[in-house]
Amino acid sequence: MKTPSYSALILAGGRSSRLGGVPKALLSNGEHTLLDGVLAACTGAEHRVVVGPAELTLPAGVLQTREEPVFSGPAAGISAGLATLAATQPDFSALSHHWILVLSCDLPRARAAVPLLLQAAASAPDEVTGYWAVSEGITQPLQGIYRAAALAPAFAGDTANASVRRFLSPLDPAELELPADLTADIDTWEAARAAGYTQAPPQP
Repeated sequence: MKTPSYSALILAGGRSSRLGGVPKALLSNGEHTLLDGVLAACTGAEHRVVVGPAELTLPAGVLQTREEPVFSGPAAGISAGLATLAATQPDFSALSHHWILVLSCDLPRARAAVPLLLQAAASAPDEVTGYWAVSEGITQPLQGIYRAAALAPAFAGDTANASVRRFLSPLDPAELELPADLTADIDTWEAARAAGYTQAPPQP
């Protein structure tokens, strides 16, 4: 498979309220954190940007930003991430062949799911603006890949505290059916235990 030209945008700025405020990005399975696993899934990206707090430790070369205002939701996070990518590569949104891989930081099976998203993008007809994962009838907008030329203008307005679907739905992304275990995220301690990510980060 020829890998398409793409950048990766990873959302790691949530409150993790259902985990009692423990940052889900930093949950570990003893080998790596959730965020490290997601970053490893997209090492082939031209640029990787993480939208999250400054205390996150990131590999060299990974960009970082934060949504404004802080904790204003994933739509604002996508907007902030796109602005950071645009600053690095000003013409990326004009490149019809360039894609943006959008992932939440709490996907334990990202390394298995990402190649399937990239494969879909590589063979996408010209009229397809993007793909979002779907499993058992439930779409996952934060596990998708979208053409930069469509995504950037969609998130150019006021995105604070707004639904991601509000901005993505007009693009009419195609559905990419994935197994349920590849789309499962970690929002609760029950889900964390099921996926093996039970080690919380050390207290400061």
